Amino acid sequence: MNLQNPVSEQTLKNSLGDAFGRLTVWMNDPSVEQDGKSEVQRMIDSTNVEELRDRFWRELEFGTGGLRGVVGAGSNRMNGPVIRKATQGFANYILKQGKTEALRGVAVAYDSRLSSRYFAEQAASVLAANGIPVYLFDEIQTTPCLSFTVRHLGCIGGLCITASHNPPQYNGYKVYWADGAQITPPHDKLILSEVFAVTEYKQARVMTFSEAVKAGLVKKVPAETVDAYFAKVRALQLEPSLNKNLKIVYTPLHGTGAEPARRALNDWGYSHLHIVPEQAEPDGRFPTVKKPNPEEPDALKLAISQAAQQNADVVLATDPDSDRLALVVKDPQAAQGSFKSQAHGDYVFLNGNQTGALMIDYILSTRKRLGTLRPEHKIIKTIVTSDLHARICRQYGVEILDTLTGFKWIAGIVNDWERKNLSDKKYLFGTEESFGYMPGDYVRDKDGIGALCQAVEMSAAFKEHGITHCGKLLSLFETHGAWQEDLITVDLEGEEGARRIGRIMNQMREKPLQNFAGTPVAKILDYQLQVQRKISGTAFDAGEPLAGLPKSDVIQLELEDGSKISMRPSGTEPKIKFYISVCTPSQQGASESAYKKSVERIVLFRKAIEAYVSSIN
Repeated sequence: MNLQNPVSEQTLKNSLGDAFGRLTVWMNDPSVEQDGKSEVQRMIDSTNVEELRDRFWRELEFGTGGLRGVVGAGSNRMNGPVIRKATQGFANYILKQGKTEALRGVAVAYDSRLSSRYFAEQAASVLAANGIPVYLFDEIQTTPCLSFTVRHLGCIGGLCITASHNPPQYNGYKVYWADGAQITPPHDKLILSEVFAVTEYKQARVMTFSEAVKAGLVKKVPAETVDAYFAKVRALQLEPSLNKNLKIVYTPLHGTGAEPARRALNDWGYSHLHIVPEQAEPDGRFPTVKKPNPEEPDALKLAISQAAQQNADVVLATDPDSDRLALVVKDPQAAQGSFKSQAHGDYVFLNGNQTGALMIDYILSTRKRLGTLRPEHKIIKTIVTSDLHARICRQYGVEILDTLTGFKWIAGIVNDWERKNLSDKKYLFGTEESFGYMPGDYVRDKDGIGALCQAVEMSAAFKEHGITHCGKLLSLFETHGAWQEDLITVDLEGEEGARRIGRIMNQMREKPLQNFAGTPVAKILDYQLQVQRKISGTAFDAGEPLAGLPKSDVIQLELEDGSKISMRPSGTEPKIKFYISVCTPSQQGASESAYKKSVERIVLFRKAIEAYVSSIN
């Protein structure tokens, strides 16, 4: 390092602590590019201790799904050296499976973020240098298509370079195994071990990307593979004879979705598609939004405005890698009435649970009417997803299974059925509250494109039969109770943020709340400690085993009235998430008033969570 004198070095060392060692490794490693070193050197020259500590206080965490972080120089950033180092660990694990397995190759995709193509080439070059063939998409591609491609080409694994819906400064690195799903036990921990065993950036084997292509180790994904994916999406269609006059406004939020959405809907016969022009082109700067997250109504302002101008029936949006889907529906009456809190002019922004409930009911009711609903059909949801879905499934006599948060767990159940060749279990649909839907077993991850087509078909059916989405929800509430959910995310970045998240989780474990927003807590479920504890007098009992799901850092409070509060650290972002689920019993003709009560209770629950977080420093 270029420090002016030993005193300056000692001062920096004292200020940075453990981070100083990682900083020294970065600056002295010959495989770290000069531009990455120069970026850090400028911080050293200006004695920017705060920024240096943030960049080097840890190695960017390789979680059970891969990497995600801010792009820039440093051990706690997304960059070429970090990507190569992680990929070497992944390659080492693949090589341990044997030469035949390694030669199956790895599929690699990337989205529209500014560094995605570069990171994809870096990963491909390391895999190639290890003798592992790579199938690389020659243009931006969706995450669901990558999941499909892994299985279709018989690859040993896959990589998708994306940070999903994160702000522009982020990028990420999702790791998939041969089943087309993000890595689960035992592969996740074994891959982690291999990644951790690569302790220096220079340990990554490298060859230039052009050399890898010339050697035939990096090949393009065949066009027929993408065609096969769209054929699977087309096969989801239940009612091809529906009137296709639905007016659709769609935004890909500057991501990968424009062409796939247009192609898929054209295959289904829906031609009245209007893509928001300001957001149609891929652009990793995401210039029209703060975050390209379809879960947040602010990201859909342009789309809703265009829909109002064109009198569109529905608005749809996907995130940059096209695995999440948002649905906004035109319903002036509901927007002025019971759904006013979700209204944007004449349009109602449906949350992920509401869209999931509507889609499940549509699929099951349509299949029942058509005679294609089978006893072996199963639906899967996550433990933080609305229990309204379970009640709908029970109405149709369809089994619904719960699993941990994340589609890798939903896919894991499907993969297990496939391995065991179970004829009495056939996957039909999967969902989680965060706008994720897995519409068929042709993919093993969220598929915003396939789900978009299903949502359009459902909307066309509603229009043909004179039904509104909100009216249908109220009828479901009348039968199953008025459900409303909300998600609170608390961003806690950096070293101290990570520690505070730990303190918040530990506080609930050690001193669980007995009362939440005026409602007694009946039970606390701790999926990390694998125990469920019930209230006994004025305290919780020692608990009993909570079996059936893998360990996960999730705590769930079940209240006496059936409401639930779930909390967990995000697996991909520096934040802690709180999931609120409220149900108010509804009588015939009273679903609107019951829903209003649920919405009011959500406000109370939000305040209680905010107060709880504020009380823990």
